[in-house]
Amino acid sequence: MSAKNKPGSSMLWDEILKAIVDAMPEQLFPLFKELYGKEYPRGTPITLLATESSTYRENPDAPPGSRLCDIALLVNGTDYYHLECQMRNDQDMVIRMVAYDLHFAMQHTTSGEQNLDGLVMRFPRSAVIYPEKNNRIPDVLRCRIIFQDGSEHIYQVPTVRIQSYSLDEIQEKHLNLFLPYVLLRLRPRLNPKRKLPLTKNELTAFVDKVMIILKDEVEQGYLTEQEYDDYVNLFRRASEKIFEKHADFYEEVDRMTKPLIELPSVLQKRLIADNERLLANNEMLTVELADKNAELARMRALLEQYHIPVNA
Repeated sequence: MSAKNKPGSSMLWDEILKAIVDAMPEQLFPLFKELYGKEYPRGTPITLLATESSTYRENPDAPPGSRLCDIALLVNGTDYYHLECQMRNDQDMVIRMVAYDLHFAMQHTTSGEQNLDGLVMRFPRSAVIYPEKNNRIPDVLRCRIIFQDGSEHIYQVPTVRIQSYSLDEIQEKHLNLFLPYVLLRLRPRLNPKRKLPLTKNELTAFVDKVMIILKDEVEQGYLTEQEYDDYVNLFRRASEKIFEKHADFYEEVDRMTKPLIELPSVLQKRLIADNERLLANNEMLTVELADKNAELARMRALLEQYHIPVNA
């Protein structure tokens, strides 16, 4: 994870994108069509690539280091993509993208074939995804690169401003991966001093529209039932964060997105997950207790070494 997202609230939005790509990478296909006009049929092979890579090849004499990007993948064995999730309008983002993509090309696409131009290095198709609304974010990030021979190239990366898409546009273009983020557009209206603060009725209508979109995507075959459940869970997780100080709004989202009937299979999965969590906590407590006992034994031995009485 780059320094742009320190541990805290912004980390969640990166993790949501990574969770979608990890569990259902084909959900990126509508985004690739939107950005590059590239269409892939369902079932097209996707390979998720390592996001951390050594910087040794850049400077073998420098101390060991690495770069960590957000999403890197290979589609259909030929097309490379690199995506970053960015919460703030950082002017240095384009420089970081140049560095990411150069290193990406060095690691994945440098060709050993010799031709009149020597080796071939292909940059990936890249984009920066901005979940929050910000009118100052440009359509494209640009950087003018001047090479040592005086030739120039305009490096540019498209931006994806999720909040610029209406729910109707998201539905029309099947950009379902935007849905866990759409509640962010309501966050500025949580301030009661705003001229038009968010009302519960507006929230209800908004969430209802999101749920209709997800159900319609299942009916049309763009989502499986499992993917539907995954999106609902991510939407609920986003709601929990956005409305953490607004219990009435969170409870409304919880009511509208919670399954009315908990099937035995779902209940079993939840119980298994709870049990695994308890076991993990118990293991952690056991380790902590063992560490404390070891420290007590060490202190006891130290006191006895200096003939200091030790009470049981």
